[in-house]
Amino acid sequence: MTKQADIYAGYITQSLGLSNPTMLLLLLHLVLLVVVLRRLYFAPASNFPGPFWAKVSMLYEVYHVFFRDDWYDNLISLHENYGPVVRIGPNEVHISDPEFCHNFHRRSDLRKCPEYYGLIGTALGGLAEPQDHLKRKALLQPFFTGKPLAQLISEESSRSGGDTNMTLILWALTNDIMMSYIFGESPGYLAELDLADLPNATRAYGAIDFSTIASHTTKPSQAEKDDDSVFMCLLSQVDGDRKLTTHEIAQAIFIGNESLLSNLSFLLYYMIENPHCVQALRAELDTLDTRTYGHQIWRDPKVSQLPYLDALCRESTRLSPPRWHRQPRQSTEPVPFKTGVIPKGVSISFTLRMLERDETLFRNPEAFLPERWLGGGQEAQTLRQNSITFGTGTRTCLGQSFARQVLKKTLVCILYEFDVSLVDPDKDKNEGLRYLCTYPSKGKAGDMKVRVARRFIASEQ
Repeated sequence: MTKQADIYAGYITQSLGLSNPTMLLLLLHLVLLVVVLRRLYFAPASNFPGPFWAKVSMLYEVYHVFFRDDWYDNLISLHENYGPVVRIGPNEVHISDPEFCHNFHRRSDLRKCPEYYGLIGTALGGLAEPQDHLKRKALLQPFFTGKPLAQLISEESSRSGGDTNMTLILWALTNDIMMSYIFGESPGYLAELDLADLPNATRAYGAIDFSTIASHTTKPSQAEKDDDSVFMCLLSQVDGDRKLTTHEIAQAIFIGNESLLSNLSFLLYYMIENPHCVQALRAELDTLDTRTYGHQIWRDPKVSQLPYLDALCRESTRLSPPRWHRQPRQSTEPVPFKTGVIPKGVSISFTLRMLERDETLFRNPEAFLPERWLGGGQEAQTLRQNSITFGTGTRTCLGQSFARQVLKKTLVCILYEFDVSLVDPDKDKNEGLRYLCTYPSKGKAGDMKVRVARRFIASEQ
């Protein structure tokens, strides 16, 4: 059959007067035409409206993310033009209806879209939250005892003539916390004499000693399995003889660290921009008994239960999701929608940032209003029920309680101890507040430069 096919192909080529390269080119064009026509008219998502290039190729998203850098703004424009359901890929529709998104993504039978999450890798899928949080939380305490973080801020301020690079300090803090949480010991970045000497071109990846991590990535012995560290928990859950790779561990550290760093930067920025919130937080902290911890009030376990502090963190995380991040899911059954039925297997996604700024859920959605989360009224209860900052359904972020703990402790440690202001807020805004960018590309990261002044004299510490 192969010989006969070659004879027929040769006969057709000679009859049409075509060379082999020309024939291959024509066949390639024919294949592309078939793929385009199939995606346009015969794909499961073909009945939904959207731009032509989004229907036929995933390169549409690549273009707007990497070349135009306007993916989020483009999504808003698409929904304005096409309605609440827009086709943004050959097999993906994007939804802007908050009620549908909340109900749909709470389902436990949904699978993650492999085309999207396959780009992230397997590290996050293998992470499991430990049953016992007490030992993990105990590892955080040394970072907020007053010496490492507060002392470093003072030393950096004195050494730099009053200006402090808060981005580097928060970077060191979050790296120490993530490494300590996962491995049970800290790399000690907060203790560095000169943080500027730490490699910061790619931040977390640049500072992690991969060779040290790699030396641990072997199948653990029974004695090692008795270790209660998260790292050993991860290793003991790897299937069979497969080793947890250096890349998977480093990826988990990088993503966790950058998320914490971004959220802390947003939170501190909003507090600096809203002095009345700082005053309200300090007033709430002053209600605690200082006889045990003195001015190191962040050490008090009751800090994590303060309602206004919790509202500050919730409002900041609501406003800080990355502009590009969405959550595509696939159903094994057709999904009914207001305007029709979405076929099974089609990826259905929403963007966190878009829903967290929806005017039907949040009044004055672009404003920093922590008060909206306070009290037992209907508005506050509805907001808490519909909060999707850490994901929805069974796929919520495993580290959300850990992240909230870090945000609260760090904010209290800084703002109860220091008065903080931006060095040059006008310059920061003109540059686009680059230090608030999550996962910045090389060369586009910025530093938050602040001035700090101690609120208490040394004898009062």
